[in-house]
Amino acid sequence: MTAVYDPAPNQGYFEKLKTELAAGNAPDIFWIGGVELADFVNTGQILDLKPLIDTDSSFQLSNFYPNVIEQLTRDGKIYGLPRDISTMVVYYNEDLFKAAGLKTPKELAAEGNWNWDTMLEAARKLTDPAKQQYGLGFGNWWGPAWGYFVNAAGGSPFTPDRRGCALNSPEAINGAKMVRMLYDEKLLPAGDADGEALFNAGKVAMYFNGRWFTPGVRTNAQFNWDVAVMPEGKVKSTWLFWGPYLVNAKTANAQAAWEVLKVLTSAEATAKVAALGTNIPPRSDQEAVNAFLASTPPANNQAFLDGIPYAALEAPVWDGSWADFSGIVQSLWDQMIAGQITPEQFGQQACEQTASTFK
Repeated sequence: MTAVYDPAPNQGYFEKLKTELAAGNAPDIFWIGGVELADFVNTGQILDLKPLIDTDSSFQLSNFYPNVIEQLTRDGKIYGLPRDISTMVVYYNEDLFKAAGLKTPKELAAEGNWNWDTMLEAARKLTDPAKQQYGLGFGNWWGPAWGYFVNAAGGSPFTPDRRGCALNSPEAINGAKMVRMLYDEKLLPAGDADGEALFNAGKVAMYFNGRWFTPGVRTNAQFNWDVAVMPEGKVKSTWLFWGPYLVNAKTANAQAAWEVLKVLTSAEATAKVAALGTNIPPRSDQEAVNAFLASTPPANNQAFLDGIPYAALEAPVWDGSWADFSGIVQSLWDQMIAGQITPEQFGQQACEQTASTFK
């Protein structure tokens, strides 16, 4: 058996993959993002792995985080295995906190006092317009922006059955109000693209991001830094990002594809990827966990793992279109943070305009 690696460009990857599937010449195994799962499974082009799992005594599905496997399971079938995961954390500039005489997010979290109030207090004290220094930063997209703040305020972008919008709830609107206040007080960079570079340049004290941000900080930061769990709002919340390997339903040899997939998602393989700093193994067995914890800096890798049990998962929308929903919401969110509409109008219009994106 020979496995052939067929790399595809990042730009237009999903479009190319869908075209190849439709033409019948897609790879046997390929990766997608978690939110794209429904788009692929609903076409009938993805192999159900459950029969292979059930008859393989050497494989233990329980070694993977159950909340991720739950997303891959539908109607009694299992569509793929996770390649990696990443929770969102707060990267922080330890030198800026020490110079200001402030407790770090890690220290506040250890005391049980790391929340929106203490985050806001630190962000205000660490913002210095004269130095073009900001207390806080995050990318203006659904993960760290409208997703996290809505969830941490006790709301959700979706109704419990994920068949409708819930951004018009009081809780979701409170999350939007929090972000609008951050922008109004100019506690974060106005330009979305500037935040990551400014953090690495020592000009942003706290930055919300996933594990993929780590290699860049390791390379570029000329200051002491670490990570902490996301601050608690009304509830504890973070996002769990993930992506699975799927098997083409038209594979000529399902058993051979399964053997390769087991290797790709093994503790040994995922530990090697984790050592590069970009990902967290999708497995909870000790070999994979130990490999991740040893991949430093940051020193506090445990923060990434601590958020897994209560994280909101990047999840497929089985009865609608995630792409259409998120596109509409993002446009309205941009208007809200620019002061063109209120947080209440954002929530109301988001649910009105996304109604057609659900089946």
